[in-house]
Parts: sequence; C-alpha cells; structure tokens
Amino acid sequence: GVVTGIQGLRWFNVEIFGETAHAGTTPLGARKDALREAIAVINALHELTRDASDTLRFTIGRMLVAPNSPNSVPSHVLFSVDVRHPDAATIARLGEAIEPTVRKAVEHCSVKVTPTLHDDPCAFDPAVVDCVERAAQALKLSHRRMPSGASHDAMYMARVCPTGMIFVPCERGISHNEAENAKPEDLAAGARVLTAALLELANR
Repeated sequence: GVVTGIQGLRWFNVEIFGETAHAGTTPLGARKDALREAIAVINALHELTRDASDTLRFTIGRMLVAPNSPNSVPSHVLFSVDVRHPDAATIARLGEAIEPTVRKAVEHCSVKVTPTLHDDPCAFDPAVVDCVERAAQALKLSHRRMPSGASHDAMYMARVCPTGMIFVPCERGISHNEAENAKPEDLAAGARVLTAALLELANR
C-alpha cells in the first residue's frame, strides 16, 4: 500500500436523557425511554452516512446505558459517534450535520451532543509518496495508492517534515484485532520497499 494520506475524522459523544420507570408498570406511551430514542438517533445517523462508494466510515463504538437494570426503563444513554472521510469538504459537511440529525430524531427525551475530536484530512508529501511507489515498481511488487483509514502519528509528523507511509496486507484485511496476521513474505516485501525508498531519499 502506497499511502497518500490519512482521512479526516469527527468524534462526538451523544447523550439522551429520559426518565427511569418500572418495566412492568409503565405503559409504553407514557415512557421517556432513553434507549429507544438512542436507537432512533442511531438509525437516523446511519441514513445520514449512507455512501454508495463505500468511502465514508461511520461507527458507534461505545454505549453506556443507565440504570442498566433489566426491569427498568433506561433514563440515560451515552454513545460515541465516529465519522471519517478522506475529503475535507465531505467530512466538514458531515460534522455540521451530526447534531441537527440527532435532535430531529429525538421525540420524548432531551439530548446533548458534544464534539470530542476533530482531525482534518492529511495529505502526505507527493515526493515521498512517489518515491515509495517507485520502490515498489522497481521491486516488481503489486501495489496501489490508498489513504489510511486509521489515524497515525504520521499525520502529526506531516506538519513538520515530508512524510509517507507503507502498508503491508493482513489476512482478510483484519487490523486492531488479536486475529491480525501479516505473512512473513509480505512483511519482508514492505521492509524492502522501505529500504529502497530511504536510500533514494537519502541520496538526493
């Protein structure tokens, strides 16, 4: 993988505030069920982030429910929202649309939306990217240009010096998981590309 840059992201915490009630005695129509409202919000966010090109990334990765009791109507739900895209205009538009979408979906509860992280897309130095690509070509390795979906320290290094990255494939594309596994031959190929690219850059 000849990495061209790192996609931008927006993180939010969404909190839904309802009212605790007994699961057996409270009619459905009289409830302020924070979890039911949270489900409606999440469905609305899924609609907002539909993307035919499958470039956009949307994740609800964390959820806390209170009082977290099997016989109580939830009074409070907190969940995270993670949206990512390599295009700056697209991620800016999505970032602006999150809170209005959340508020429109809530009917019987109150809501709070808190932005927690904002990283704009990062483009790597074209000369470094080209150098990595030439190294892969010279070694006759199959390769493709691609953005990094995950954030990386390199996005901060790119603010102070020319920066690039090299990806090697993992089985089934799995990463950030105990099942992540890269074949030794792929790791060796990546190391050869890194060596060739460093030699070219050092001899300029």
